[in-house]
Formats: sequence, C-alpha cells, structure tokens
Amino acid sequence: MIMEKNTWEILSEILKKEVNSSKFSLLQISIKLGIDKITLQRYLNGDFSGPEIYVKHHLSKLKDFLNIEEDLVALYLEGKSKKIKNQEEFHEDEKESKKYIIPYLLFIILSVFLFSISLFLFIKVLNAPLVSVSALNGTIELNEKVVKEGKLNEGEYYIKGPAIFEKINNKVKKVLMDEYLVVIKWGK
Repeated sequence: MIMEKNTWEILSEILKKEVNSSKFSLLQISIKLGIDKITLQRYLNGDFSGPEIYVKHHLSKLKDFLNIEEDLVALYLEGKSKKIKNQEEFHEDEKESKKYIIPYLLFIILSVFLFSISLFLFIKVLNAPLVSVSALNGTIELNEKVVKEGKLNEGEYYIKGPAIFEKINNKVKKVLMDEYLVVIKWGK
C-alpha cells in the first residue's frame, strides 16, 4: 500500500536534496546562516516543531542561500495547518469518547453493587435452615438431645415436647403434642 507523504516530509526531502547537492556541509551552512546545526538536522528529519516565527525565518534563509525554487514557508504553513487540523480532530474524537466514560463507570459500579447484594442474599438463603424450631415450654428433645431451639434442614426429626415451627417463608406453626416425627423434604 502506497502511503501519501505529508507536507513536512516533502519539505524535508527538498531540504535534504538541496543540502546534499550543495558544496557546503551542514556545519558550514549552520555557521553561514546562524542556524543551530541540531535545528538544521531536525528540519532534514521532518521535524519542524518550535516557534513558527523562527522556523519561517530559517526556511527563508535556507531558500535564499541554497537557491531553492519551491516556497518552503508555504509548505511549512500547509503542513502546520494539516497537523493542527489532525490534532483538533483527535481532540474531538477524544472528547466524544470521554463523554461516555461516566455513564459506563456508573453502570459498572451499579452492576458490581447489585451483584454483591445478590450474592450476599443467595449465600444467606443457601445457609438458612428450612425450618427453625423453638421449645414452647422451656426445652424440647430433638433426636434425643435436649435443646431450647434448633435448625432443621431436609431429613427426619423425632421431637418430644410442644414447640413452635417457623418455615423459611416465615410461616409459623404451633405443635402441642408430646411426641411426634417431623419430616422435612422438598416438594412441588
């Protein structure tokens, strides 16, 4: 794929060609024109950053000294305007994408919060007994153990003494019998 050269690349190629075909070295040109050698090297490499007034002045000096036909200042300004336009487009794209960051962050925070609550409730329900039993008159005997209250999950439980049973759905049942068998199982 052939890439189109930008204006500053064309400008640097013109300068390279003219400097290489001249009878002067880069150091000699630097001394004769009063332009820093490092700055001249940057220009030859396509780097025209720096204060516009200095770059335009340097390019005018180089055009006159090397007898260059092309308008170097015009090429420089064209490249600069394209660079500024590209930067503005980049900043517009950046602004466009930044306006969505806060809603995305809020959505993520809300999602994490709701997930945490859901997980907490799930674990609470998972660990909760299906039935809680409490003695009506002090103590009861639950599978031959004397207790005031107990937690019942699936299974069979032999109970002696009146008690109050509370299901996981908060329904309460009072049993006044002295001895009975409680069977807890899942059903449809």
